[in-house]
Amino acid sequence: MATTTSPTPLSRAAALLGAASSVEAKRLKVPDLGGKRLLSAMVHSFERRITGALLLILISMISLQIVSQQRAVDLRSASASYRESVAQADHVRQLGDAVTQFRLAGAALVQPRSEAEAILKRDQLTDAAIAIANGLNDIRAEGDPFYRAASNQPVFGQLEAAVSTLLEGAPGKAFGPHRRTAMERFHVRLARAVSEIEAAVNARRDRNFASLDRAVDSWNMMVGLAGLCIIILAAGICFDLMRNVLPALRRMHDALRRLAAGDLEVAIERSPLREISELSDALETFRQNAHAVQSLAYTDPATGLPNRRAFVDKLVKMLGSSPADRFVVMLGDVDRFKYVNDDYGHPAGDRLISLIGERMTQVLGPNAFVARLGGDEFAVCRALGEAENAATLASDLVAAMRLPFSLGCCQIAITLSLGHVAAERDAAGHWSPATENELLLRADLALYASKHTGRNRATAFGSELLVEHEIERALERDLGEAFEREELRMVYQPIHAVNGSPDEVEALVRWNHPRHGDVPPSRFIPAAERSGLMVPLGRWIYERALSDLRQWPDLELSINLSPLQLQQEGFVAAFLSCCARNGIDPHRLYLEVTESVSIERNQRAVITLELLRQAGCKIALDDFGTGYSSLCLLRTFQFDRLKLDRELIGNLESDPTSRAVFDAAVTMALRIGAEVVAEGVSELSLVEPVRLAGCTHLQGYHYSRPVEASEVTLYYARAKAERAAA
Repeated sequence: MATTTSPTPLSRAAALLGAASSVEAKRLKVPDLGGKRLLSAMVHSFERRITGALLLILISMISLQIVSQQRAVDLRSASASYRESVAQADHVRQLGDAVTQFRLAGAALVQPRSEAEAILKRDQLTDAAIAIANGLNDIRAEGDPFYRAASNQPVFGQLEAAVSTLLEGAPGKAFGPHRRTAMERFHVRLARAVSEIEAAVNARRDRNFASLDRAVDSWNMMVGLAGLCIIILAAGICFDLMRNVLPALRRMHDALRRLAAGDLEVAIERSPLREISELSDALETFRQNAHAVQSLAYTDPATGLPNRRAFVDKLVKMLGSSPADRFVVMLGDVDRFKYVNDDYGHPAGDRLISLIGERMTQVLGPNAFVARLGGDEFAVCRALGEAENAATLASDLVAAMRLPFSLGCCQIAITLSLGHVAAERDAAGHWSPATENELLLRADLALYASKHTGRNRATAFGSELLVEHEIERALERDLGEAFEREELRMVYQPIHAVNGSPDEVEALVRWNHPRHGDVPPSRFIPAAERSGLMVPLGRWIYERALSDLRQWPDLELSINLSPLQLQQEGFVAAFLSCCARNGIDPHRLYLEVTESVSIERNQRAVITLELLRQAGCKIALDDFGTGYSSLCLLRTFQFDRLKLDRELIGNLESDPTSRAVFDAAVTMALRIGAEVVAEGVSELSLVEPVRLAGCTHLQGYHYSRPVEASEVTLYYARAKAERAAA
């Protein structure tokens, strides 16, 4: 069974409203919204508004031209009619003048005062009659029926008879009363006829003039109306430009100027005009994209931390408008971070970098600005309170970094080397240091000092570091001239084979600086690498060493090669050519490289060393045992000799652990078939442990310090004599 529900009052009202709406819709026509949409489109489009206004101006000008042409035709017609009526009036006036002259002359002949006057008037009468006849001919030539009819009045036909009558009388004698009366009546009729013609002509002339005046007034009115319409439209365009368009454009210009100045927080206003609204949308899109690009430009993508550019900008702001009077700048490097990437992979390294940044922020507080400069380098900028000390903050940060970091699958312990410098503002408001570059340089020098004094520490900037830096820069500048001034020289340190043969020397370069004295290679070799002089310096070294080796046919020679030389195109050919010029067999040469060569990722270095080995040179790995990468090199390249770093030898006598590590290193070298050179044998007590461990060659101050080239032959002569005596 179907159920029904009673309608509620609300539903009934809705039904009634719907019924009324349907009835009203039937009664009324729904208006067409197309016109409204078109009008709205025109109102909200500056282009269409201007186009519409210009079209109206064009239509007005075309209409003005059409009306002007029509009015010009009417004006020409009215002007022609007026000129014609004026010409007719002139003819009638001339006719009137001739009639007047005729009447005067006729009156004088009717009642002359003398014979002489009568004779004169006879001539005038004749001339006036001729003039009347000519005037009548001109009137008849106009072609108007009225004028032709007027000129054919009977009175004009009686003119010739009247002239004859007047000329028949005897000169000087008056006419009789009857003839005089007849002549007077003729003159009156003649004057009346001319007056009628003149009145008609003047009336037509006045009508034509009025018509011409109306045409001129109509033309002036149309031109004025069209001009007023154009002025109104032009004024409307100007008003629209000044009221709507120009303010919107000024706002757009201001937004563009602020965007160009780097203000990405500017508000882009919208406009009712479609074109400016589209420009606003484009500017807003540009602003958002620029904001995103700026975020990328100022953010490290791997960690989300601010990058170097953002940190430099922060320093500029701190030096420009910081409310604090002191702040500290810290630069830090994660010690041996390369090993983390090698052992755990780069994703783990990136995650560790992020955790380091987070811990720095936790230790230093939210007011610290922590940035990643690149790789394992961090930078910190933090305002200092009155009771805070930069050295304490730096030490706390280094200590906090020693706590292990959890990466989920493992924990990694790292250490941090840190350099810091404090910036302070004096009473005059001047900062010391004054620029961001000076701050970064001083913090970097302090960091450099931390790295070279054991790492895992914080070092404050001191003036002596800046002096040292200036010396380093001076060495870079002066090294280029050291070749020309012959300040460089070669010395040679003997290397003794355990079995006694063959004898060998290692070529070492020395620099006697005119101002700083003897500069050790540990200082000027890095300076040569920084200044781009390592390649010419390396070439000078092997050319001088090979030249000296010609004097010692029984000796072998070790030469250190720079990683930059192994990258140099044409190095192998140049080196072997130098050997040939000096008559040196490459089999007498040991070429020493360090683990910084990174052979496992440097194919060019591998190829260079293989070519040198095929030519007969033997390849040695210097400073073996100082880093993890040395073991990687042994897997990648077969070395002929390993030179154990002096740090492995120092505590052989007193430290069993050092002895065990040394023995393991020697055993590893021997197992891969390489010779083993023990560097740093400075005392007699170290000779026996080193020999027992299996080293094949010994080198150190116990035997000899580096000697000049002129002393090498004498040294080995004494050494042979001592061995023979023993």
